[in-house]
Amino acid sequence: MAFPDDRPARWALVLLGLVVAASVLTGTLAWTGAAISTAVIGGLVLPLGRTQDLALALNRVGLLLLGVLYVGFFVPHVALLREQPNGWRWVLFTVYTAMGSDSGAYFAGRAWGRRKLLPAVSPSKTVEGALGGFAGAVVIALLCRLIFFPALGARETVGLALAIAALAALGDLCESAIKRAFGAKDSGWIIPGHGGILDRLDSLLFPFVFAYYYYAVAARGW
Repeated sequence: MAFPDDRPARWALVLLGLVVAASVLTGTLAWTGAAISTAVIGGLVLPLGRTQDLALALNRVGLLLLGVLYVGFFVPHVALLREQPNGWRWVLFTVYTAMGSDSGAYFAGRAWGRRKLLPAVSPSKTVEGALGGFAGAVVIALLCRLIFFPALGARETVGLALAIAALAALGDLCESAIKRAFGAKDSGWIIPGHGGILDRLDSLLFPFVFAYYYYAVAARGW
């Protein structure tokens, strides 16, 4: 069953997502709370006008609210990390380590991939590829350590690499699940030939959120 008037609600939630992103970037907690609260309240009120199919209406609104948080709250963490002392080093460390994970998974999967990791979500991913992703992340992270953080311990570097690799893989799987659920080939049209914006960020969003909070809690000295 289609809801022809979903477009206004969708644009309203896009606007709320932008407010969330702006408030996160400026550190204005009150605006962040207000935007998220408005999105949740609006999302709960909206289905009251669609009583002909409440279950479907609530399901669609829930997905729209998830989008507000997934994009509006997660994406600004890239800028938040960059703004910290030595933040550019952390940004590059995170990007390169996640790329090392992606490359390791790709080559290991092509060479030795036999056992499917999660075929219902991403048929091409294998257990062997996932293990190669961890190995690739560790190798690149150790190389980055020599360039960016020579005082960082080897064990801590390996731990960070494994966490980033795991989160990169989970981010990729989560977006694959979203696209598969809606029968979408990609998540947008802005970059022709490269899928949507989230297709470029799916393996980076979770690692950037982790890296920012790891820095905030444990790594301010690096």
